[in-house]
Amino acid sequence: MSEPISDTASARCRATRATPVAGILRGAFFHYIRVLGNGWQVVRQVGAALAARPEERVLDVGCGTGAFCLVVPGEYVGVDTNPNYIAFGRWRWAGAGRCFQATDFAAFDDVASFDKALLVNCLHHMSDAEASAALLKLARLVRRCLVVADADPEASNWLQAFLLRHDRGHFIRSRAAQRALLNGHFTVTGEWQFRNTPHTVVQTLFVCEPK
Repeated sequence: MSEPISDTASARCRATRATPVAGILRGAFFHYIRVLGNGWQVVRQVGAALAARPEERVLDVGCGTGAFCLVVPGEYVGVDTNPNYIAFGRWRWAGAGRCFQATDFAAFDDVASFDKALLVNCLHHMSDAEASAALLKLARLVRRCLVVADADPEASNWLQAFLLRHDRGHFIRSRAAQRALLNGHFTVTGEWQFRNTPHTVVQTLFVCEPK
């Protein structure tokens, strides 16, 4: 079993509980617009791939508004740079064993290990160097499994390709390029594709083990 959340990490989780209501509302707007457009398929797919057990500790890098905590029956730590998303996550999903931190993963210094981790729709926001550094850090922190999901531009129709061109992420990669990045620090043990709704971009999901 992984180590429990350290006292320092717990203090960070509690430090910004008194978040302005405006921040929570901005996070809520993003969350519910995304659910309206994309549905819950990604949460179901990621949850099935993660297969987290109650005794396992899970790290969610780039957790957004924190909805993936719903597929983690045990200890969950969500990390994101957007304080509004974290504010909403704390307001909406806070509970025993759930921790949300507004921090850059590069500055994440939790010394405890994790059984499993998530990296969902984050790769296309990272350059190759940034992605490699994040994956190296994850390979040190994660003991069993990393689940990665990201958009596949090669499986997109014209509308989905248009949406990807206007995505906030500037590093949209092919399925093969994503796999190559992961193979630098992990062994890919499973790979499949799914679509959230008929109109949304195809996602590729990778299940990985640390080398």
